[in-house]
Amino acid sequence: MQDIITSFLVQNKECSLPGIGKFRIITTPAELDIANQQMLPPKDEILFTGKPDKNVEELIRFIAFKNEIKVPEAEELLKKWCQSVHEKLDAGGKIFFETIGSLQKKESGNIFLYNEETLSFFEPIPAVRVIHQNEEHSVLVGDKETTSSEMNEFFREEESIKKSGWKIIAIILLVITLSVLFFHFYSHSFSLSATGNQTHHAPKGPAATYLPQ
Repeated sequence: MQDIITSFLVQNKECSLPGIGKFRIITTPAELDIANQQMLPPKDEILFTGKPDKNVEELIRFIAFKNEIKVPEAEELLKKWCQSVHEKLDAGGKIFFETIGSLQKKESGNIFLYNEETLSFFEPIPAVRVIHQNEEHSVLVGDKETTSSEMNEFFREEESIKKSGWKIIAIILLVITLSVLFFHFYSHSFSLSATGNQTHHAPKGPAATYLPQ
């Protein structure tokens, strides 16, 4: 009977045993281990609770199918098996389920599942993070959602505007300079001397020299 219950549990992820408890399989999805640059495989954890569900019709039909008997016979077979398991647990015995573990009752009266080491058919695989600079993805700017391409285009336009602004300032300064030079030469006749310093200095004569008598 343990083999049938194990098979039913694997296929349905849960199995309720009248008067004993309920098995459940919890699947942990694959997880990214950034520190070790690997992807951990998904794994299953089998849990047991001492509160069985009343709905066991699917399990009974499964037992009937596996043993090729009628449903009422399968129901009676499950009932007798659960009674014998309960008596064995009360006496301090263990009920073994292959690849699952064993059930045992503690002094507190609660039934516990002692898990076996589960076999893993998957191994961790290398997972190196790759950043594609030109790949488009969603970006949240304030309350507005946009794309990375639009943001890159925005920054390029802003940089272009800044560069154009400096060019305009340089052109304006050049025009002002040329205008000043134009008015200067327009007001004064153009000559090479006009471009230099216009201040004239008269040289002083040599100091008187006195010869000894």
